[in-house]
Amino acid sequence: MPSARTSPLPRHILSRLEAAEARELDPHFQADYRIAWITVLRASRGERIPHVSATYAVLGLHPEKVWPAIVERRKALLGAGVVWNEAAPKKPVESVRVAYRRAA
Repeated sequence: MPSARTSPLPRHILSRLEAAEARELDPHFQADYRIAWITVLRASRGERIPHVSATYAVLGLHPEKVWPAIVERRKALLGAGVVWNEAAPKKPVESVRVAYRRAA
């Protein structure tokens, strides 16, 4: 759990990510939640590139090398006869609304 020096908003985000990770059954999505948790914690402590160090901590890879590693693993598992679209999946663009309640 985060230290007492972490401000209320990051603490709230960290607790929500921790709960989501605990509910998640898919180990790949659990890793995504863990990366997000570590990223928020390190960003709240002022680290310059927290997503990179968090990805290294969980997966042992730079974020830009994660998708190519996934593709290579799939190729190795399924064999050379499979035709691949090696482009990274595109996430649809959507706006994000942040709601934050002030402490009473």
